Amino acid sequence: MTKTLAFKNEELAAIGNFLGTLSLKNKASRGRTKLIKLISAKNDEYNEERKDALEPFIKKDEAGNDVEGDTPGSVVLIQEKRDEANTAIKEIDEESAVIDFTEYSEKMKALYDDIADYPTEFSNQDAAAYDLLMDQLESAFENKMEETK
Repeated sequence: MTKTLAFKNEELAAIGNFLGTLSLKNKASRGRTKLIKLISAKNDEYNEERKDALEPFIKKDEAGNDVEGDTPGSVVLIQEKRDEANTAIKEIDEESAVIDFTEYSEKMKALYDDIADYPTEFSNQDAAAYDLLMDQLESAFENKMEETK
């Protein structure tokens, strides 16, 4: 049976960063490492999609190169097309990123078990990322438990 987690594209980095802050041992730590790799791959796809979607809206110089923004790595959008660009990006941000962890199911179960009763309190972004992650892990593992009854 296929095991998946689904997050919005825009949530991937926060969840990956959150996982990196946890102090875990053994199989749970290995599960976290596998999940971070899977999230990272999905996040790379997401960033590529965003880049591709923005391409028609980027202001070009006389040589046809992208006009760089004030911050490193940023670009300037064509003023008249900003709304279109924002709509395109919002659509990609809201898309689901489905992560198949079937082959790592045992390690993910250990991760779930360890973080279900994690001894540290979370706040702000970490609390939100924990909630998103736990919703998905609970869905993946609680449904399996009901199926085996």
